[in-house]
Amino acid sequence: MKILVFSDSHGKTDLMIEITKKHQHQIGAVCFLGDVMRDYVKLRNTFPDLTIHAVPGNCDPKSTKERVQVVELGGAKIMLTHGHLHSVKREYTKIAAAATEMGVDACFFGHSHKPITFEKNGITFLNPGSITEPRGTMGKSYALVEIADGKLQEPQILDAD
Repeated sequence: MKILVFSDSHGKTDLMIEITKKHQHQIGAVCFLGDVMRDYVKLRNTFPDLTIHAVPGNCDPKSTKERVQVVELGGAKIMLTHGHLHSVKREYTKIAAAATEMGVDACFFGHSHKPITFEKNGITFLNPGSITEPRGTMGKSYALVEIADGKLQEPQILDAD
């Protein structure tokens, strides 16, 4: 199973929709990691047959969706969160502790707009960066994750431009 992972679209959905169209026949799900939830709604309405999971971010204070979710995709347990509740702009200790406590195989988060992937305590952590407002050395980005036999393969962080 392949999964598209987006974060931090901030009201701009065109590129996210274009990328989803490009990959829609090879993916089993999309994960949207917040900022802004109306973008998730637009994505869901554009692709009603796709499984799309979403968590709200710090720019979604009125959202009633859970801010931390655990989903099972391809036999892997994945924690989804925006990251602001775990101070990911400063360090990864809090998010690593939360993911370890939840017993997940992977943790997908956003918030910093900087793409990164790393492993800690046997858990794969992934921030796809921002699909619209990049920070750091990479431009607009997203991730493509493959899960085979319940095991995550090395996530690919892709340039969206």
